[in-house]
Amino acid sequence: MNNPLQIKAIGITDSPELIDIEKPEQGVELHVGSNVFRNTNGVVKLQGKEQLVLETQPQPLALLLTMDLYDEQGTRVGHIRRNALSAHSASRFTIHVKASGEATPDDPPSVTVADRATGHAVFEACFMQRRKIRITVGHFYTHKGHLVTVSPHYCRIGTGLTLFGDVAESRGGAAAIG
Repeated sequence: MNNPLQIKAIGITDSPELIDIEKPEQGVELHVGSNVFRNTNGVVKLQGKEQLVLETQPQPLALLLTMDLYDEQGTRVGHIRRNALSAHSASRFTIHVKASGEATPDDPPSVTVADRATGHAVFEACFMQRRKIRITVGHFYTHKGHLVTVSPHYCRIGTGLTLFGDVAESRGGAAAIG
């Protein structure tokens, strides 16, 4: 199965030698504030519902965001599909994508969603390194109308749940929060 140690017979069958076979990397490691979700499929599930998906595009290297945006009543007010705002979302939100051509080591490929009315960032994620993505800013609502706040130090949903420094193994599934 997924046993990294395999027995390989060399010459004489009664003298097996243990060899270490490197397992291929799988999944995406998502850093949400100070929390780490290992081996995810790039999906973030908030309060039981898949709300956002982060993917990488190889050439040019860029992040692709798919996300539903809600208001404080839990009404869907916006939708982003692979960095493209739906027609009714474009009047309320803006999206800025920085691909590898414009990125620098200090300013990596990223995707930022901002509210046109306030000018504040609603969501921001950046590509850290191969298979690692960091959600650096979050200030949006879940489908239940609870505010999600992501800072470098924590991830908070409403007033009931705050995560800081947690590490979770997602086993190829979604990063589940709340």
